[in-house]
This record gives sequence, structure tokens and C-alpha cells, in this order.
Amino acid sequence: MLPGRGCQPHWTCPRWICRTSAAGAAASAEGDAAAFALNAFVRVAPDNTVTVMIKHIEFGQGPATGLSTLVAEELDADWGQMRAELAPADTEKYVNHLFGLQGTGGSTAMANSYEQMRKAGAAARAMLVQAAANRWRVNADEITVSKGTVSHAASGKSLSFGDLAGEAAKLEAPADPKLKSPDQFNLIGT
Repeated sequence: MLPGRGCQPHWTCPRWICRTSAAGAAASAEGDAAAFALNAFVRVAPDNTVTVMIKHIEFGQGPATGLSTLVAEELDADWGQMRAELAPADTEKYVNHLFGLQGTGGSTAMANSYEQMRKAGAAARAMLVQAAANRWRVNADEITVSKGTVSHAASGKSLSFGDLAGEAAKLEAPADPKLKSPDQFNLIGT
């Protein structure tokens, strides 16, 4: 290091997590305008992309991947349709329950958000299922979800999350959505 010069650290963030270019930011803003928020953490776009809002900063320990996996598991999404985005500053929506503020530290992202993110995914799934049931005029119990597709076997009908997102976003989120049992996991723990 030369005398009188400072040291500037440099870090990079994977493109699928951070938007660093003006073109990327514009594309994100355009895409986000078309996406439907099913809750504070899950947005679904008409192109079937599921965006998970990550309230923890990515320091290389993998919270963006880990927390997105929790949502994808409960949502029964295909991993290829998942995208993570860092949540904006909002201490009411994105509070760290261990610290009482919006922040990351102590390797607490998964412990802090495990149940919250699973519930966000499960609630979004329930809303998509109910939207399909309403559209097809069938009982929600007759509907299945697999890899981002909502289906009704008896009628042979199926739609993507993106096809149902607008209708689902108008529904009230269930207060206590049913979570999968560990024996039903396809992504968590694999």
C-alpha cells in the first residue's frame, strides 16, 4: 500500500441476488411492477417467476439460497423459477426477531427466519390453490401443486403460479397456514 493511500475493500454479489447495473435495475423495476405480492416475502410474476424477499444481508453464508429454499419447499415451486431479492429497508415487515431491528449478524438468518419463511411459502401456496379452486369452481382439497403448477386431476386442468397470481393476490392470506411435515420435504435437507 502506498503512503497516504487508503484501502478500499471490494466485494461482489451474485447477479441473481444483487442488481448492480442500471440496465438490471431498470429490468427489475419493470418486472416488479408486473409481479403480484402474495405477502411481504413472496411475489409471483406472470412469467411464473417467484421472487423471495430476503430480509438478511448476504455475507457469503447463503441466506438467500437457504431462505428461498424454505419458501420453494412450502410453495411446491420448481427451483428454476425461484429468484431472491434483498428486501428494502422496512423494520416493520422485515424485522430480525432476535435483534428487534432489520439487520443481519451472528449467523442467525436461518434460525431467525426458518418458520417465518416456511409460513410465507405455505400461505402463498394456499392462496394460489384457493384462486384455482375459485376459477374452476372446485373444492381446494381436490387441487394439487407440483413444481410451480397447480392442477385439478378430475378435470385435467392446470395453471402456472403466474397464471393465478393476480387472483391469488386479492385473497386474504391464511393466518396459520399448514406446513409440510419433514417426510414431505423435497428440497429442504437435500
